[in-house]
Amino acid sequence: MSENTPFVQFMQALGGGVAGAVTRFITQPLDVLKIRFQMQVEPVSEHRESKYRGVIHAFKSLYAEEGMRGMMRGHNAGQLLSISYALTQFWSYEQFRSYAHTIQYLNERPFLLYFLCGGLAGSLGAVASQPFDVVRTQVVAADPTSRRSEMRTLQGLRIIFAKEGFTGLHRGLTFTLVQIFPLVGANFLIYKFLNALVLTAMQYQRERRREATHKSTGHDINGFFLFVNGALAGVVAKMLVYPADLLKKRIQLKSFKHDRQSFGRNPDCPTVIGCISTTYRQEGMGGFYKGMTPTLVKAGLTSALFFTIYDLFNRRFIHPLKRPESDESNIKRKRPWT
Repeated sequence: MSENTPFVQFMQALGGGVAGAVTRFITQPLDVLKIRFQMQVEPVSEHRESKYRGVIHAFKSLYAEEGMRGMMRGHNAGQLLSISYALTQFWSYEQFRSYAHTIQYLNERPFLLYFLCGGLAGSLGAVASQPFDVVRTQVVAADPTSRRSEMRTLQGLRIIFAKEGFTGLHRGLTFTLVQIFPLVGANFLIYKFLNALVLTAMQYQRERRREATHKSTGHDINGFFLFVNGALAGVVAKMLVYPADLLKKRIQLKSFKHDRQSFGRNPDCPTVIGCISTTYRQEGMGGFYKGMTPTLVKAGLTSALFFTIYDLFNRRFIHPLKRPESDESNIKRKRPWT
């Protein structure tokens, strides 16, 4: 635990915040598209009543009707969402991981450790960022001509709290936690597993070149492999829990249907069971996977950027701050990629 000084923890939080901010800026247009698709009851196809009929059509329509401002709608709330989420997630993950290594059962089962630590860290991040998620969803999903679509983040928080209290600010949190624990847990697990495969392959190559004495650490992994591994982890993990994300967004729509009249029919989601029943009855199983394509692209890109930026930040700024015993403990565990 001596490696986790207050300054190291501050830098871990800062690294997470930087990763969240950069990632949000790059992926915001995909997030807007994902939310618009998830709120659309009509088929995402060549259907005469459908507002958006596919990814390319949606991008063209969105840009033609709302310009770049529409593509980045909800970006301020999204930034606060991403920064607060990533800051909390990566900081808490490092604390959970550091503590878990002191528990023999978990220390001997590294992938269970990653899954549990990642899931708990993601859940804390979700709780910290949920109010910003509610505001971001309302700004993006509302009619472009409505006052709600122009809400500033703090203004949105005040309006929602005044009308609905803390319940409104945390609407959809149950679904968020149901999906976030397995999502982020699987994300960390798959990412670490792929990194372990890369390091194994690197070590094999070194041995063939008679460089087996070269010190191998988790910091040896090239940024390209970090990015690819992060993308694969994000896509696979998101596919497992996507329906819960869609239901959460539809439940958040409940309080502002009157500000969403130009996108066709609104989903009828008064309760969790009602939302599941109505979605299946009106849209079939495909309704639970509406908006999947831009979501998977965004999930892969988001995960890749999150992990790559944080790990490179960690390598450059955080790892040199840790005391020598940090490296020794990794050697004793014989898992330099933990």
